[in-house]
Amino acid sequence: KATGEINVAGVTISKFDIDGNEIFLVRSGVGEIRAEMTVQLLVDKFQVDAILNFGFVGSLDNNFDVGDIVLAHKIVHYQFDTSVIDNVPAGQYDGNDSIYFEASQDLIDKVEKELGYQLPKVVVASGDKFIASKEDKAYLCTFGAQICEMECAGLVIATRRNNIPLLSIKVISDKADESADISFTEVVKKGLTKYEEIFPSILKAVCNK
Repeated sequence: KATGEINVAGVTISKFDIDGNEIFLVRSGVGEIRAEMTVQLLVDKFQVDAILNFGFVGSLDNNFDVGDIVLAHKIVHYQFDTSVIDNVPAGQYDGNDSIYFEASQDLIDKVEKELGYQLPKVVVASGDKFIASKEDKAYLCTFGAQICEMECAGLVIATRRNNIPLLSIKVISDKADESADISFTEVVKKGLTKYEEIFPSILKAVCNK
């Protein structure tokens, strides 16, 4: 049960006290900008030590099925593109020597140790567009991506700037094709159930200092 709730800039933040840790629960909303803003609110208002992200994603890899749980390892913001003026590859930010940002390997290791098994670690194509066509899916695959979604780039950029770790765990909700809008609504409830099963172990791993 939440021990407190506040609203900041239209974002509702619920507080929980669990085993001596302060946990803040926020639904950021869809999109990179909302996700990045939410991270900054949590950092500025509560000086959080880490960001734990849950969400639903489209699969770009036939090896993954609807309902599978994966860990975001590398993230590319495929819509960031300054190549016409500097010949830098799409997705590569100034100051970054790669098109990829990385989630916290330390948190990934802790979670897998606590769970007692490994979750698939994937490359995420992140951008402000719901992917539902074969053409878009093929384009994202050129970045080496295995899943696609709309928040991770904002999350990883904000956490990197604030020097705090990010752990992002996703449930495959669709195949990122013409059936995406149908399968998404059907799988959300089952995906939340899977989250609930592993959440205690994940929380213990993240909060273990």
